[in-house]
Amino acid sequence: MTEQPPEAPESKRILVAEDDDNIRNLLTSYLSVSGYETISVASGSAALKRLEQTRFDLAILDIMLPEVNGLDICATVRAHHDMPVLLLTALGEEHDRIRGFEVGADDYLVKPFSPRELVARVKAILRRSTSTQSARLPASTGGAERHKPFYPIQMDWECKSARFDGKELQLTQYEFKILGALTRRPGVVFSRDELLDLLYPTGASVVLKAVDVHIHNLRTKLGPQGAKLVQTVRGFGYRAARVEPPESIAPIEAENSRYE
Repeated sequence: MTEQPPEAPESKRILVAEDDDNIRNLLTSYLSVSGYETISVASGSAALKRLEQTRFDLAILDIMLPEVNGLDICATVRAHHDMPVLLLTALGEEHDRIRGFEVGADDYLVKPFSPRELVARVKAILRRSTSTQSARLPASTGGAERHKPFYPIQMDWECKSARFDGKELQLTQYEFKILGALTRRPGVVFSRDELLDLLYPTGASVVLKAVDVHIHNLRTKLGPQGAKLVQTVRGFGYRAARVEPPESIAPIEAENSRYE
């Protein structure tokens, strides 16, 4: 019996940018069968043009696209929107995967991969996304922009370390993952369930309170500004505060700094 692809919970529009014809056609077919509206292109410049013309809920970008690579496109998307981005990368390109997270990618998938796994990743990303509307790039973006939002906490993805106020933070792997997710998208709220999915992707049995414990410990390590930088949004979850340079973080108001 042929295994059927998982069904999408609702119709979403996805851009697939992949220069390999076989992979592109396979992804387009599988996503379409899974209930997603899919538009595919074979080059980076075509992807940017489509992103200017059409509203998408998710972009799937091969890193090694001709003309404009997937990393530059991801940076352009992140400079204007919170639209999720999934990067495709060849096996062994660890530096590209690290760079992908630095420019704001939500996830990556290493080739070769199972189409079912890709659909599962797409569903998870769209479930985590808090955007209520699809996104389109403004016209005439002038090509890729290596725009990186300012944030007072510096994340080193390769070394798995973080610095704040001139000092390296002594973080556990779970604290690092949470901080990385929050600081990549300041202002975006992550629910406890979403953070649990990030920390325990295999579905290990954990209590929801585990997220609160990690957040409490993370704030403690950040010091007096911890509750202002990592905020609680009551009834929803947690977010990294938006901080605009060169203002200090002192005026930032913590909506709820209590450890619950």
